[in-house]
Amino acid sequence: MNQARPTNAKGAPEATPLVLHVIPTATARGAQREARALASRLDVPGVRHHRLMSLFAGPDLVPVDLALAHPGGDRPAQGFDPRLVLRLAAALRRTRPTVVVAHGGDPLKYLVPAMVGARTPLAYYATGTFEHARSKARVALWRRLVSRAEVVAAEGDEVLDQCRQLFGVPESRSLLAPNGRDPEEFHPGERRAGADRGEEPAPVLAFVGALTEGKRPSRFVEVVAALRQRQLDLRAFVCGDGPLAHAVSGPAAAAGVDMLGSRHDVAEILRGADAFVFTSLPTGEGMPGVLIEAGMSGLPVVATAVPGVRTIVEEGVGGFVVDVADLDAMVDAAARLVTSSDLRRTMGEAGRARCVERFSVEAVAECWLSFLEPLVER
Repeated sequence: MNQARPTNAKGAPEATPLVLHVIPTATARGAQREARALASRLDVPGVRHHRLMSLFAGPDLVPVDLALAHPGGDRPAQGFDPRLVLRLAAALRRTRPTVVVAHGGDPLKYLVPAMVGARTPLAYYATGTFEHARSKARVALWRRLVSRAEVVAAEGDEVLDQCRQLFGVPESRSLLAPNGRDPEEFHPGERRAGADRGEEPAPVLAFVGALTEGKRPSRFVEVVAALRQRQLDLRAFVCGDGPLAHAVSGPAAAAGVDMLGSRHDVAEILRGADAFVFTSLPTGEGMPGVLIEAGMSGLPVVATAVPGVRTIVEEGVGGFVVDVADLDAMVDAAARLVTSSDLRRTMGEAGRARCVERFSVEAVAECWLSFLEPLVER
Protein backbone atom coordinates (compact mmCIF):
# COMPACT_ATOMS: atom_id res chain seq x y z
CA MET A 1 0.00 0.00 0.00
CA ASN A 2 1.34 3.42 -0.98
CA GLN A 3 1.61 6.32 1.42
CA ALA A 4 -1.40 8.50 0.64
CA ARG A 5 -0.92 11.60 2.77
CA PRO A 6 0.25 14.51 0.58
CA THR A 7 3.83 15.62 1.25
CA ASN A 8 5.79 18.75 0.46
CA ALA A 9 9.15 19.02 -1.31
CA LYS A 10 11.01 17.99 1.87
CA GLY A 11 8.86 14.90 2.34
CA ALA A 12 6.98 16.26 5.35
CA PRO A 13 3.19 15.97 5.52
CA GLU A 14 1.30 18.93 4.11
CA ALA A 15 -1.34 20.76 6.10
CA THR A 16 -3.97 20.02 3.46
CA PRO A 17 -6.39 17.54 5.04
CA LEU A 18 -6.95 14.09 3.61
CA VAL A 19 -10.53 12.93 3.15
CA LEU A 20 -10.44 9.16 2.69
CA HIS A 21 -13.33 7.54 0.83
CA VAL A 22 -13.57 3.78 1.45
CA ILE A 23 -15.28 1.31 -0.89
CA PRO A 24 -15.45 -2.50 -0.57
CA THR A 25 -13.89 -3.43 -3.94
CA ALA A 26 -12.69 -1.82 -7.15
CA THR A 27 -15.24 -3.65 -9.29
CA ALA A 28 -17.17 -1.63 -11.85
CA ARG A 29 -20.42 -1.41 -9.89
CA GLY A 30 -22.43 1.79 -9.74
CA ALA A 31 -21.58 2.72 -6.14
CA GLN A 32 -17.86 2.27 -6.76
CA ARG A 33 -17.94 4.30 -9.96
CA GLU A 34 -19.82 7.05 -8.16
CA ALA A 35 -17.30 7.13 -5.32
CA ARG A 36 -14.45 7.49 -7.83
CA ALA A 37 -16.17 10.29 -9.74
CA LEU A 38 -17.09 12.07 -6.53
CA ALA A 39 -13.60 11.88 -5.03
CA SER A 40 -12.13 13.20 -8.27
CA ARG A 41 -14.61 16.06 -8.45
CA LEU A 42 -14.09 17.08 -4.81
CA ASP A 43 -10.30 16.90 -5.08
CA VAL A 44 -9.70 20.57 -5.87
CA PRO A 45 -5.92 21.16 -6.09
CA GLY A 46 -4.67 23.30 -3.26
CA VAL A 47 -7.94 23.11 -1.32
CA ARG A 48 -8.57 19.50 -0.31
CA HIS A 49 -7.24 16.06 -1.10
CA HIS A 50 -9.75 13.27 -1.53
CA ARG A 51 -8.48 9.72 -1.96
CA LEU A 52 -10.25 6.44 -2.68
CA MET A 53 -9.40 3.19 -0.84
CA SER A 54 -10.66 -0.31 -1.66
CA LEU A 55 -10.69 -3.05 0.97
CA PHE A 56 -10.95 -6.37 -0.84
CA ALA A 57 -9.02 -7.90 -3.71
CA GLY A 58 -10.83 -8.20 -7.02
CA PRO A 59 -10.93 -6.84 -10.56
CA ASP A 60 -9.22 -3.45 -10.77
CA LEU A 61 -11.89 -1.78 -12.88
CA VAL A 62 -12.27 1.42 -10.86
CA PRO A 63 -9.05 3.39 -10.25
CA VAL A 64 -8.27 3.63 -6.53
CA ASP A 65 -5.47 5.44 -4.71
CA LEU A 66 -5.04 2.82 -2.01
CA ALA A 67 -5.83 -0.88 -2.20
CA LEU A 68 -5.63 -3.23 0.77
CA ALA A 69 -6.39 -6.16 -1.58
CA HIS A 70 -7.67 -8.30 1.28
CA PRO A 71 -8.78 -11.78 0.16
CA GLY A 72 -12.48 -12.58 0.07
CA GLY A 73 -13.69 -9.79 -2.22
CA ASP A 74 -16.14 -11.98 -4.16
CA ARG A 75 -18.78 -11.62 -1.43
CA PRO A 76 -17.65 -8.85 0.96
CA ALA A 77 -21.10 -8.60 2.52
CA GLN A 78 -20.86 -12.16 3.82
CA GLY A 79 -19.38 -12.62 7.29
CA PHE A 80 -16.77 -10.56 9.06
CA ASP A 81 -12.97 -10.96 8.92
CA PRO A 82 -11.20 -9.48 11.98
CA ARG A 83 -7.88 -9.63 10.13
CA LEU A 84 -9.12 -6.89 7.83
CA VAL A 85 -9.94 -4.73 10.85
CA LEU A 86 -6.30 -4.93 11.95
CA ARG A 87 -5.00 -4.15 8.46
CA LEU A 88 -7.41 -1.27 8.06
CA ALA A 89 -6.50 0.20 11.46
CA ALA A 90 -2.82 0.10 10.50
CA ALA A 91 -3.57 1.76 7.16
CA LEU A 92 -5.49 4.55 8.88
CA ARG A 93 -2.58 5.16 11.25
CA ARG A 94 -0.24 5.47 8.29
CA THR A 95 -2.43 7.73 6.16
CA ARG A 96 -3.77 9.83 9.09
CA PRO A 97 -6.97 11.01 7.35
CA THR A 98 -8.79 14.07 8.61
CA VAL A 99 -12.19 12.59 7.70
CA VAL A 100 -13.18 9.06 6.66
CA VAL A 101 -16.20 8.30 4.47
CA ALA A 102 -17.71 4.80 4.40
CA HIS A 103 -19.41 4.26 1.04
CA GLY A 104 -21.97 1.60 1.95
CA GLY A 105 -22.47 -0.84 4.78
CA ASP A 106 -19.52 -3.13 4.02
CA PRO A 107 -16.87 -0.44 4.64
CA LEU A 108 -18.81 0.81 7.68
CA LYS A 109 -18.75 -2.53 9.50
CA TYR A 110 -14.95 -2.65 9.18
CA LEU A 111 -14.23 1.05 9.73
CA VAL A 112 -16.12 1.30 13.03
CA PRO A 113 -14.00 -1.31 14.88
CA ALA A 114 -10.84 -0.16 13.07
CA MET A 115 -11.40 3.39 14.35
CA VAL A 116 -12.04 2.49 18.00
CA GLY A 117 -10.29 5.06 20.16
CA ALA A 118 -9.71 7.44 17.25
CA ARG A 119 -11.27 10.88 17.18
CA THR A 120 -11.34 11.05 13.40
CA PRO A 121 -14.80 12.02 12.13
CA LEU A 122 -16.61 9.30 10.19
CA ALA A 123 -19.30 9.92 7.58
CA TYR A 124 -21.54 7.09 6.38
CA TYR A 125 -23.04 7.10 2.89
CA ALA A 126 -26.05 4.79 3.04
CA THR A 127 -26.39 3.42 -0.50
CA GLY A 128 -29.40 1.14 -0.13
CA THR A 129 -32.22 0.02 2.08
CA PHE A 130 -31.41 -2.39 4.92
CA GLU A 131 -31.92 -6.03 3.98
CA HIS A 132 -32.52 -7.38 7.51
CA ALA A 133 -35.06 -4.95 8.93
CA ARG A 134 -37.08 -7.79 10.48
CA SER A 135 -34.15 -9.12 12.52
CA LYS A 136 -34.05 -7.34 15.88
CA ALA A 137 -30.51 -8.54 16.55
CA ARG A 138 -29.18 -7.21 13.25
CA VAL A 139 -31.04 -3.95 13.61
CA ALA A 140 -29.55 -3.47 17.08
CA LEU A 141 -26.05 -4.20 15.73
CA TRP A 142 -26.39 -1.75 12.89
CA ARG A 143 -27.85 0.92 15.15
CA ARG A 144 -24.57 0.77 17.08
CA LEU A 145 -22.47 0.88 13.91
CA VAL A 146 -24.39 3.77 12.40
CA SER A 147 -24.29 5.69 15.70
CA ARG A 148 -20.50 6.03 15.28
CA ALA A 149 -20.98 8.24 12.21
CA GLU A 150 -21.06 11.99 12.78
CA VAL A 151 -23.05 12.37 9.55
CA VAL A 152 -25.27 9.89 7.72
CA ALA A 153 -25.90 10.79 4.08
CA ALA A 154 -28.60 8.74 2.34
CA GLU A 155 -28.79 8.35 -1.42
CA GLY A 156 -32.61 8.21 -1.53
CA ASP A 157 -35.68 9.27 0.40
CA GLU A 158 -36.57 5.72 1.43
CA VAL A 159 -33.03 5.13 2.67
CA LEU A 160 -33.08 8.38 4.64
CA ASP A 161 -36.40 7.51 6.28
CA GLN A 162 -35.09 4.08 7.24
CA CYS A 163 -31.90 5.50 8.75
CA ARG A 164 -33.95 7.84 10.91
CA GLN A 165 -36.72 5.45 11.90
CA LEU A 166 -34.95 2.09 12.03
CA PHE A 167 -31.50 3.17 13.21
CA GLY A 168 -32.54 6.20 15.24
CA VAL A 169 -30.32 8.70 13.42
CA PRO A 170 -31.49 12.20 14.38
CA GLU A 171 -32.40 14.66 11.64
CA SER A 172 -29.55 16.90 12.75
CA ARG A 173 -27.05 14.22 11.71
CA SER A 174 -28.72 12.94 8.55
CA LEU A 175 -29.44 14.32 5.12
CA LEU A 176 -30.26 13.37 1.55
CA ALA A 177 -27.28 13.07 -0.82
CA PRO A 178 -28.56 11.75 -4.15
CA ASN A 179 -26.54 9.67 -6.55
CA GLY A 180 -24.56 11.65 -9.09
CA ARG A 181 -22.85 11.00 -12.40
CA ASP A 182 -20.76 13.01 -14.85
CA PRO A 183 -22.81 13.98 -17.94
CA GLU A 184 -19.56 14.48 -19.83
CA GLU A 185 -18.77 10.79 -19.31
CA PHE A 186 -22.30 9.46 -19.72
CA HIS A 187 -23.81 10.95 -22.86
CA PRO A 188 -25.66 9.72 -25.96
CA GLY A 189 -23.61 8.06 -28.65
CA GLU A 190 -23.57 8.77 -32.36
CA ARG A 191 -26.23 7.25 -34.54
CA ARG A 192 -25.41 3.63 -35.09
CA ALA A 193 -24.24 2.18 -38.39
CA GLY A 194 -27.05 2.04 -40.96
CA ALA A 195 -29.15 4.85 -39.51
CA ASP A 196 -27.44 7.44 -41.75
CA ARG A 197 -28.48 5.40 -44.81
CA GLY A 198 -32.12 5.38 -43.80
CA GLU A 199 -31.89 1.83 -42.50
CA GLU A 200 -33.27 0.92 -39.09
CA PRO A 201 -30.82 -1.35 -37.27
CA ALA A 202 -32.21 -3.79 -34.73
CA PRO A 203 -32.61 -1.95 -31.40
CA VAL A 204 -30.34 -3.05 -28.57
CA LEU A 205 -31.65 -3.71 -25.04
CA ALA A 206 -29.15 -3.38 -22.21
CA PHE A 207 -28.82 -4.78 -18.71
CA VAL A 208 -25.94 -3.49 -16.57
CA GLY A 209 -25.52 -4.68 -13.00
CA ALA A 210 -24.23 -7.30 -10.63
CA LEU A 211 -25.42 -10.82 -11.43
CA THR A 212 -27.08 -11.44 -8.09
CA GLU A 213 -30.50 -12.54 -6.87
CA GLY A 214 -31.46 -8.97 -6.02
CA LYS A 215 -30.62 -7.57 -9.46
CA ARG A 216 -32.47 -10.42 -11.23
CA PRO A 217 -30.53 -10.77 -14.50
CA SER A 218 -32.65 -13.86 -15.18
CA ARG A 219 -35.73 -11.61 -15.40
CA PHE A 220 -34.01 -9.60 -18.13
CA VAL A 221 -33.36 -12.81 -20.06
CA GLU A 222 -37.03 -13.73 -19.64
CA VAL A 223 -38.06 -10.36 -21.08
CA VAL A 224 -35.84 -10.80 -24.12
CA ALA A 225 -37.10 -14.35 -24.66
CA ALA A 226 -40.72 -13.12 -24.51
CA LEU A 227 -39.97 -10.37 -27.04
CA ARG A 228 -38.46 -12.90 -29.42
CA GLN A 229 -41.59 -15.03 -29.08
CA ARG A 230 -43.45 -11.99 -30.42
CA GLN A 231 -41.15 -12.12 -33.47
CA LEU A 232 -39.57 -8.77 -32.65
CA ASP A 233 -36.17 -7.97 -34.13
CA LEU A 234 -33.71 -6.90 -31.43
CA ARG A 235 -30.31 -7.45 -29.88
CA ALA A 236 -29.59 -7.67 -26.15
CA PHE A 237 -26.66 -7.87 -23.78
CA VAL A 238 -25.90 -8.32 -20.08
CA CYS A 239 -22.93 -6.38 -18.72
CA GLY A 240 -21.78 -7.46 -15.26
CA ASP A 241 -20.52 -10.37 -13.22
CA GLY A 242 -21.47 -12.13 -10.03
CA PRO A 243 -22.52 -15.42 -8.44
CA LEU A 244 -25.34 -16.03 -10.95
CA ALA A 245 -23.14 -15.70 -14.04
CA HIS A 246 -23.00 -19.44 -14.69
CA ALA A 247 -26.70 -20.00 -14.03
CA VAL A 248 -27.71 -17.18 -16.37
CA SER A 249 -25.35 -18.02 -19.23
CA GLY A 250 -27.37 -20.99 -20.55
CA PRO A 251 -30.78 -19.28 -20.72
CA ALA A 252 -29.07 -16.14 -22.06
CA ALA A 253 -27.56 -18.07 -24.95
CA ALA A 254 -30.94 -19.64 -25.72
CA ALA A 255 -32.57 -16.18 -25.78
CA GLY A 256 -29.81 -14.62 -27.87
CA VAL A 257 -28.45 -12.42 -25.08
CA ASP A 258 -24.75 -11.59 -25.19
CA MET A 259 -22.89 -11.95 -21.88
CA LEU A 260 -20.22 -9.25 -21.76
CA GLY A 261 -18.90 -9.91 -18.25
CA SER A 262 -17.63 -7.11 -16.00
CA ARG A 263 -16.39 -4.10 -17.95
CA HIS A 264 -14.67 -0.87 -17.01
CA ASP A 265 -16.05 1.02 -20.05
CA VAL A 266 -19.69 1.09 -18.93
CA ALA A 267 -20.29 4.54 -20.43
CA GLU A 268 -19.17 3.33 -23.84
CA ILE A 269 -21.23 0.16 -23.48
CA LEU A 270 -24.36 2.19 -22.78
CA ARG A 271 -23.75 4.37 -25.83
CA GLY A 272 -24.09 1.25 -27.96
CA ALA A 273 -27.59 0.52 -26.64
CA ASP A 274 -31.05 1.87 -27.49
CA ALA A 275 -33.03 1.12 -24.32
CA PHE A 276 -32.29 -0.02 -20.78
CA VAL A 277 -34.11 -2.63 -18.70
CA PHE A 278 -33.81 -2.54 -14.91
CA THR A 279 -35.19 -5.63 -13.17
CA SER A 280 -34.13 -5.31 -9.51
CA LEU A 281 -36.01 -6.34 -6.40
CA PRO A 282 -36.64 -3.67 -3.72
CA THR A 283 -34.31 -5.00 -1.01
CA GLY A 284 -31.01 -3.15 -0.93
CA GLU A 285 -31.97 -0.47 -3.44
CA GLY A 286 -31.94 3.22 -2.59
CA MET A 287 -31.40 5.24 -5.76
CA PRO A 288 -30.09 3.08 -8.60
CA GLY A 289 -27.14 4.92 -10.08
CA VAL A 290 -27.21 2.80 -13.21
CA LEU A 291 -30.55 4.40 -14.11
CA ILE A 292 -28.90 7.81 -13.90
CA GLU A 293 -26.14 6.53 -16.17
CA ALA A 294 -28.69 5.18 -18.63
CA GLY A 295 -30.69 8.40 -18.49
CA MET A 296 -27.66 10.59 -19.12
CA SER A 297 -26.76 8.27 -22.00
CA GLY A 298 -30.08 9.10 -23.62
CA LEU A 299 -31.62 5.67 -23.09
CA PRO A 300 -35.31 5.25 -22.31
CA VAL A 301 -35.79 2.74 -19.52
CA VAL A 302 -38.15 0.06 -18.31
CA ALA A 303 -37.68 -0.26 -14.55
CA THR A 304 -39.22 -2.02 -11.58
CA ALA A 305 -40.80 0.19 -8.93
CA VAL A 306 -38.11 -0.13 -6.26
CA PRO A 307 -36.86 2.61 -3.89
CA GLY A 308 -35.50 5.63 -5.75
CA VAL A 309 -36.65 4.67 -9.23
CA ARG A 310 -39.54 7.14 -9.49
CA THR A 311 -37.19 9.91 -8.39
CA ILE A 312 -35.04 9.22 -11.44
CA VAL A 313 -37.57 8.02 -14.02
CA GLU A 314 -40.67 10.07 -14.73
CA GLU A 315 -43.33 7.53 -15.70
CA GLY A 316 -44.36 7.83 -19.34
CA VAL A 317 -41.83 10.60 -19.99
CA GLY A 318 -38.34 9.13 -19.60
CA GLY A 319 -39.48 5.52 -19.52
CA PHE A 320 -41.86 3.08 -17.90
CA VAL A 321 -42.05 1.97 -14.25
CA VAL A 322 -43.72 -1.38 -13.63
CA ASP A 323 -44.55 -3.52 -10.62
CA VAL A 324 -41.73 -5.75 -9.46
CA ALA A 325 -43.74 -8.94 -9.97
CA ASP A 326 -45.43 -7.99 -13.26
CA LEU A 327 -43.44 -9.70 -16.01
CA ASP A 328 -46.14 -9.07 -18.63
CA ALA A 329 -46.10 -5.32 -17.97
CA MET A 330 -42.32 -5.27 -18.32
CA VAL A 331 -42.47 -7.17 -21.60
CA ASP A 332 -45.22 -4.89 -22.95
CA ALA A 333 -43.25 -1.76 -22.03
CA ALA A 334 -40.06 -3.11 -23.57
CA ALA A 335 -41.99 -4.04 -26.72
CA ARG A 336 -43.23 -0.46 -27.07
CA LEU A 337 -39.65 0.78 -27.02
CA VAL A 338 -38.37 -1.92 -29.36
CA THR A 339 -41.03 -1.17 -31.98
CA SER A 340 -40.83 2.64 -31.98
CA SER A 341 -37.65 4.57 -32.68
CA ASP A 342 -39.56 7.85 -32.24
CA LEU A 343 -40.65 6.83 -28.74
CA ARG A 344 -37.09 5.81 -27.86
CA ARG A 345 -35.77 9.14 -29.05
CA THR A 346 -38.30 11.37 -27.27
CA MET A 347 -38.09 9.41 -24.02
CA GLY A 348 -34.30 9.28 -24.20
CA GLU A 349 -34.05 13.04 -24.64
CA ALA A 350 -36.43 13.67 -21.75
CA GLY A 351 -34.58 11.24 -19.50
CA ARG A 352 -31.21 12.83 -20.19
CA ALA A 353 -32.54 16.34 -19.51
CA ARG A 354 -33.98 15.24 -16.16
CA CYS A 355 -30.85 13.37 -15.06
CA VAL A 356 -28.43 16.13 -16.09
CA GLU A 357 -30.50 18.74 -14.25
CA ARG A 358 -30.95 16.78 -11.02
CA PHE A 359 -28.13 14.26 -10.74
CA SER A 360 -24.98 15.75 -12.25
CA VAL A 361 -21.83 15.22 -10.22
CA GLU A 362 -21.50 19.01 -9.98
CA ALA A 363 -24.80 19.35 -8.12
CA VAL A 364 -24.08 16.34 -5.92
CA ALA A 365 -20.60 17.62 -5.07
CA GLU A 366 -22.09 20.79 -3.60
CA CYS A 367 -24.24 18.65 -1.32
CA TRP A 368 -21.24 16.62 -0.17
CA LEU A 369 -19.18 19.73 0.53
CA SER A 370 -21.98 21.05 2.72
CA PHE A 371 -21.48 18.24 5.28
CA LEU A 372 -17.81 17.33 4.73
CA GLU A 373 -16.41 20.84 5.16
CA PRO A 374 -17.67 21.22 8.76
CA LEU A 375 -16.09 17.85 9.63
CA VAL A 376 -12.77 18.88 8.11
CA GLU A 377 -12.80 22.29 9.79
CA ARG A 378 -13.58 20.71 13.15
